[in-house]
Amino acid sequence: MKRIDLENHFYDQCLIDAMRKRTNAPMYNLAEDTIEWTPSINMPQGELLDKLLDVSEKRFELMTSKGINHAVLSSAGGPELLDAENSIDVCKVTNDRLFTLTQHYQGHLFGSAVLPVKDINTAVNELERCVSDLGFVCWHTHSNYGDSTPDDPRYFPLFKKASELGIYVYLHPHLPASEKFGEYGFTFAGPGLGFTVDTMTTIMRMIVSGLFDELPDLKVVLGHLGEGLPFLLERIENRLAFMNNPAIKCQLPIHEYFRRNIWVTTSGNMSLPAFECAKEVLGTDQILFASDYPFESLDAMMHFLHGIPLSEDDYKKMYYKNAEKYLGISLND
Repeated sequence: MKRIDLENHFYDQCLIDAMRKRTNAPMYNLAEDTIEWTPSINMPQGELLDKLLDVSEKRFELMTSKGINHAVLSSAGGPELLDAENSIDVCKVTNDRLFTLTQHYQGHLFGSAVLPVKDINTAVNELERCVSDLGFVCWHTHSNYGDSTPDDPRYFPLFKKASELGIYVYLHPHLPASEKFGEYGFTFAGPGLGFTVDTMTTIMRMIVSGLFDELPDLKVVLGHLGEGLPFLLERIENRLAFMNNPAIKCQLPIHEYFRRNIWVTTSGNMSLPAFECAKEVLGTDQILFASDYPFESLDAMMHFLHGIPLSEDDYKKMYYKNAEKYLGISLND
């Protein structure tokens, strides 16, 4: 069976080199082998950084050994947080490096753009280049950019360009700014809880701001089976309708945007109840396959997916048919 992994991360060395030169977060501390994301949150690297930087034959062999014959590669967090000038350089070099990889593994590896969001005009032009010239299939971005979030109106031109180009936007988590998370370290502030809270807040702000009404063809993909939102969706929709609130700009019930504009992937969530909830609330047409490698184990993810109760047709939808039908990714055998 064809399988396309929609969340497979890497780093280009240029980002690590740029962060090594910095004296404030985000910065890479070579002596301690950590990335300092904020003054209070350090993320140990070690073997993880080696895996992120290794996008050679070893990565492709690992994928295919697990039955994954296609993947969209995306830069992990960092480039968007740099100052504008450095971000422009790092994003361009990273995108060029990724293009080389997609050409070497043509038809098997696909590119997702990383953009210097602190310079909107340059970012729009870079997205155009990545899609029109390099053949990338999406823009991979994050739930916040340090001092701002993607729902800020200043970023509207980027979403407009993505919609015009017919690509999807993968909204990946980043650390929330609140010290309520930071004081308990990276695992709590990040994958344990903070990532989910920050991403669900950003996508909900995108919805209620009316972004998807202005751009009805915009496609957004969320990881981790929807960042908890399938479980919360009915209550959110119910309570937003509880009383008149002119601040809520969206024109449709919240669940309609999850039918028309938003898909979720399996990345990093190996809970059968969570999968069943996403399936029940969203339907199998809205669920796609992603591994979150190397932040998650490919062995664990594939073992989990092999054990979920799905029909053969629904497996095909999740593994590749939905990506082909809704995201426009053409896969070979």
